[in-house]
Amino acid sequence: MSGLVLSLIDRQPRHVQSRAIAAVNLQRERERDHVRSIRTTGNAVDVEYRDTPATLDAWYRAQPVKPGRISPRLVLTADEKPLYGLPPSARLVDLRGMGDELDHWSIAVFAVLHGYVVGVKAPAGGGGVGVMWRKSYKASDYAMRLSIEHGFPIQERYA
Repeated sequence: MSGLVLSLIDRQPRHVQSRAIAAVNLQRERERDHVRSIRTTGNAVDVEYRDTPATLDAWYRAQPVKPGRISPRLVLTADEKPLYGLPPSARLVDLRGMGDELDHWSIAVFAVLHGYVVGVKAPAGGGGVGVMWRKSYKASDYAMRLSIEHGFPIQERYA
């Protein structure tokens, strides 16, 4: 037995080796371009826009609920936050149990400790997802944007 160990690529024909090298170089170049575009624009290029729900509430409703829990886990990736018009520091809050229960959909604005929670609230305990805002004018702007996008009235407005 020979002590010489041949790599997988050395056992391939010459044209397969050249195609493999070209594919690796192309992949590295695409990764470099991707990193450059994120640094310059702040947005990821390869995010799949067609696979994401149109609104944050639709995203919340599409999340699976794990056994033993009553609501989905509220975590957005850094690439998903700009798709919904949220800042990178945005924190999601479950609206279940917040405020009065209504018999219609509405945009809820709640004053909480250190800020405001704004989101789409479902009727009859259906919950919903809200976004925590520290500044009142940003919470007010987000509530107005949600109201226009969804066509729902604003339930409570402290901002």
